[in-house]
Amino acid sequence: MKKYVIFNMVLSVALFLASCSNDVDFGEQYKKTVYIVNSNDMLYVGEHFFGAENDEIVISVYCASSEPITESVRVRLKIDRYAMDSLNAKSRLIDEEYIDKVMLPETAYRLEGEPNLSIQAGRQYGALRVPFNFSGLDPDVAYTLPFTLVSNSAGYEINSELKSIVYEVKMINRFSGEYSGSSQESATRVVGVQPVLKALSVNTVRLPAHNSETDFMILTVASDGVSVSIAPVGNAKVTDLGGSKYYPELQQFELYYTYVNANVETLSVTEIITNVNAPKTNEDE
Repeated sequence: MKKYVIFNMVLSVALFLASCSNDVDFGEQYKKTVYIVNSNDMLYVGEHFFGAENDEIVISVYCASSEPITESVRVRLKIDRYAMDSLNAKSRLIDEEYIDKVMLPETAYRLEGEPNLSIQAGRQYGALRVPFNFSGLDPDVAYTLPFTLVSNSAGYEINSELKSIVYEVKMINRFSGEYSGSSQESATRVVGVQPVLKALSVNTVRLPAHNSETDFMILTVASDGVSVSIAPVGNAKVTDLGGSKYYPELQQFELYYTYVNANVETLSVTEIITNVNAPKTNEDE
């Protein structure tokens, strides 16, 4: 009988504790840490459209914890050229052909005072927004704006591996990107091509002439969104034959031009290239 009573008492206590377990507040389970979002590899490439109004670089800071913060936290950052220099030095060791990133000129962005931001109570994110203007800058230069976390008003730990970001500005338009297709120079000679079209403005892109590695040309898409004109870059011997078009629904260029190659041969080229990220059509499938 005594063992039976003791067993019932133990069982009752266990059931009572189990029923109350959902009401137990264990509080903060992990220490709060602060870090910059997308800084895993330090370099982050942000795509920005030519012609966009009120364009801005956005740097997000996250407070990692098991519970939201109860008071707003002020986070201080700094523009840190050393972070960019460090990235360049490390990248050159890995890739001999690496081209250094360059600081975005101060005249190209607007930052009033120190680069600070707030993470509001009940939230875990805060964002620093830096307006910028790419007009007049060289589209071939990899411009960056590097930031490093310095401190925060709550004294939370800063993640040492995620405290710096080198934000690269990549300008694009609706015609830029990776393309694939064919470049025909005669009735019997067709060359496969995979050009990268680099945005130069809202409606212009640059690409290699025919299958050249040194000669380039510029495509300008007219206001009708279809008609395309072709012009040489530098000393490239390219002549527009007229009739070139862009097909928006296919994200495809159909180009007609002549090109004088390294062997001083004048080629009459018909080139058809399609954006590799264009949606698949029923014919493609």
